[in-house]
Amino acid sequence: MGNRHRGSSFRRHVVASVAAIAFVAGAFWSSGTGAAERNRINEQVFAMGYGRIAEAYLGPVDFVRLGIDGLKGLAGIDSDIDTELNGKVVRVYAAGTLTGEYSAPIDPGGWAALTTKAVERARSFSVQLRDASPERIYQAVFDSVTADLDGYSRYTGVQRATSERAQRDGYGGVGITLDFVNGRPVVRDLIGRGPAERAGLKAGDRLLAVDGEPVAAMPETDVRDRLRGPTGTLVSLTVDRDGGTQRRLSVRRERVVPNTVTVSISDGVAVLKLDRFNAATATNLRDALGVVTRAPAGSVTGVVLDLRGNPGGLLDQAVAVADLFITSGRIITTEGRHPDSRQRWDAADDDAAEGLPLAVLVDGRSASSAEVVAAALQDSGRAVIIGASSFGKGSVQTVTRLPNDGELFLTWSRIYTPAGYTLHRQGVQPTVCTSRGGSNAAELLGDLRDGRLPSAVQLADWRSKAPDDDAALHQLRDACPWREHEPELDLTVAKLLLADPALYARAVTLSAGRTVAARQTSATP
Repeated sequence: MGNRHRGSSFRRHVVASVAAIAFVAGAFWSSGTGAAERNRINEQVFAMGYGRIAEAYLGPVDFVRLGIDGLKGLAGIDSDIDTELNGKVVRVYAAGTLTGEYSAPIDPGGWAALTTKAVERARSFSVQLRDASPERIYQAVFDSVTADLDGYSRYTGVQRATSERAQRDGYGGVGITLDFVNGRPVVRDLIGRGPAERAGLKAGDRLLAVDGEPVAAMPETDVRDRLRGPTGTLVSLTVDRDGGTQRRLSVRRERVVPNTVTVSISDGVAVLKLDRFNAATATNLRDALGVVTRAPAGSVTGVVLDLRGNPGGLLDQAVAVADLFITSGRIITTEGRHPDSRQRWDAADDDAAEGLPLAVLVDGRSASSAEVVAAALQDSGRAVIIGASSFGKGSVQTVTRLPNDGELFLTWSRIYTPAGYTLHRQGVQPTVCTSRGGSNAAELLGDLRDGRLPSAVQLADWRSKAPDDDAALHQLRDACPWREHEPELDLTVAKLLLADPALYARAVTLSAGRTVAARQTSATP
């Protein structure tokens, strides 16, 4: 995919929301660990978390402040717990009684050790802390610590982290989606060429039992948990169809990555909907584009990439998706404190859509990786953006898997578009705005045809000032504010625009003109 970056190791690890880098820890609790030991606080959880903050966070941090605030987070479990810093001495109290006094360290390892000691000591004075699981304590401390950083740095506990990893990176499973009809699981969809499809399962089959255990009375989560398991293991499924003869199938679990792409073709336009960006999104989108380009000649005259409501996901997948359409030039740039956070991605010389006119739909819920794709396609002149100002999440997060199997997300870089502006808070501005209200598709395209749109120079001027000037930022966002409106309006505008080659060409030229203006007023890092 071209000259993406300076080091191959970064590309192998990028995941995100916009993006993240997975650093997986060992030293997980074993199943044979005793109950008392499992209830103890693991200092390595704090040590790894604090160490990653010191190493990777976007800016330098004051660990005295962070460490104190982490201990203050214990008040979320027991409001009688209080922490104070007096000079270089840390004191922790429970209901006014001093539980411990410690010398304040300045390094992450010292704070990890102090936090562990202080928590264990305070638990002997507090029933609420003593009854709280280690996981709840980790959550309370890290929630308080990350609140000092920014709105996107966060800690996720074991249960949520496990679910997010499955959606992001895949899981061991059989490759089916279930609907529950009157409490009974029915196969709604199957991953193409997946293990269940190869074993003969079909949409509409009823799932009766898993490994001989009837599932009719099972909670939905239990059914799904039984279908999942380590890759390579066998699971027995008992199914029938419309009450007919029961069949028993043996299916070997494989790594399953949910499909986040759907495709439909109508009125000569292919609509590609991306729900989020996971490890298979670019591959699934390329397959969908293959369906489009193999359609009978002349049956598809344009493509709509629908990113509305897409919250983002893996950064490398966003880059790969943009690269499916762009044939040359910069895709994105990232800048941060850590050397590995400073990256450049450039496009390779291919277009999986084979040059078909492209419109991209965004709204106020399009964020992160979705904004990366929209901005790259707009700045390169490859697509016309339609909809409303996107969310404005232009930062990259690393995700560190901690020894307890929870995850710590830390903002480590900012994203810059090919035109040189940051997506942070600003978002992507559509060329055709559909969210102002009171307009129909013909009127909106009339504004484009007659040149009644905000000038490229004005938009670029606001963009150049927006990082440091809230007034300019508000003017920029107000040029196309996000408001709820009829979703079909965006698609109608896109289809009308793609059906009018001259007007589409005008819109592309206007988009490119805005990009030139932005480059002239922005300093590309």
